[in-house]
Amino acid sequence: MLLIVTTFNAPVHAVGETYTLTESASRLQESSTASVLLILNVSNANTVANYAFTWSVKDPSGSVHKANNATNVPHPASFVESVAYPDKFGSGPSLAYTGVYAVWVNQTQPLLLGSTGVANGQFEVDLTDSLSYPRTFPVGIRASGYAPNLNVTIAISGSGGPTPGFPLNQLADSNGDLSYVWPSIPASTSLGSYTVILTGSPTKTPPDIQSFIVTATNVTISPLTISLSYLQRSQTEDFRFSASYPNGAQVKTGSANLRLVEADGLTSHYVAMAYKSTLGVFRGTFQIPLSSEVGPWVATVEVSSFDDGYGNKGPISSVLKPFTVSPAILTVSATTNYNNYTIGGIVVIYASVVTPGGYNFTSGTVTATTYHSSSQIGSPLLLFYDQSRAKWVGSYTVNSTNPYGIWQIQVNASDSYGNMG
Repeated sequence: MLLIVTTFNAPVHAVGETYTLTESASRLQESSTASVLLILNVSNANTVANYAFTWSVKDPSGSVHKANNATNVPHPASFVESVAYPDKFGSGPSLAYTGVYAVWVNQTQPLLLGSTGVANGQFEVDLTDSLSYPRTFPVGIRASGYAPNLNVTIAISGSGGPTPGFPLNQLADSNGDLSYVWPSIPASTSLGSYTVILTGSPTKTPPDIQSFIVTATNVTISPLTISLSYLQRSQTEDFRFSASYPNGAQVKTGSANLRLVEADGLTSHYVAMAYKSTLGVFRGTFQIPLSSEVGPWVATVEVSSFDDGYGNKGPISSVLKPFTVSPAILTVSATTNYNNYTIGGIVVIYASVVTPGGYNFTSGTVTATTYHSSSQIGSPLLLFYDQSRAKWVGSYTVNSTNPYGIWQIQVNASDSYGNMG
């Protein structure tokens, strides 16, 4: 018996090959010059087999574009294949459509049993340079695939209708590419989703349409300035700061509550800061209470405590300014009803006590002590505050034991908080 044996050597692939597809860019703008590098990492490959792949890209218009490449022996067990889209995909493909570009790779050598697909991925092409913008930021728009030097209409609209300033026309260049920058989203623009639509010739399918989000922006607060680094109780501290948007524009609306923390670290006060057009800054004032703590105080514009009235807030980190408070030194002056007195005459003493802040001291202890040649006459006289006269008042009756001559009157004022004069 004659036995004939025929052998056939088919290409084989390694058991457990792994394929990873990545893209050089996950998102980009429409362009006639840009490209996306598609990268296939192959691991655990058969080192004695040639590998060949077909790359497919389906653009948003539905067209599928293909490219082929191969890695021949000798090669290591791990190697990389790559191909640039649209450069290596023949004539016709482009990055002139907005939307998702689906990518998949089929292995044509060695043969695979069942599906030949080894990897897939995607990248996105849009009109704008971002999908989300804080207010005051610029919006860059790029498009491709229009007739050279054609007028292209750019429309941007939100939930409230067309955005002020749009639609507008912009010329495409000699390659049919369009580039436009919306310089700054107004700080008062409504938040939410906006749609940009480009129309021109030829009409694109799908059309150039894309959405983006407008969010609130951050407000930067300048260093706080104060009128006095050291001040006494009852004096008024003047606080000022300026505010600006990320594009450098000055903020002229809104307000902030400036927080003041006394020296005890616990007691707080809040100062309303409002814009003063005559000064070009936000300003607020605070009169230090006579009963407040002495020592180091801190003024703080706290995180996000400023709001421009449109929901744009700041600062992103607290702005601090220390200052020091000391007890009030009271200014005291005294007069009497007459200059000359006889026995039985009534000496009426009027005392004016004024704080460093310039207002009358009305609550505390005020005493008048009389002297003759440095000798005290009687006991100190306790004065009371007369609201109608806005003065401290007291009286003393001259008696027969009092000395003759020139008397001097010393008035002292103080309170339980350590303010005195």
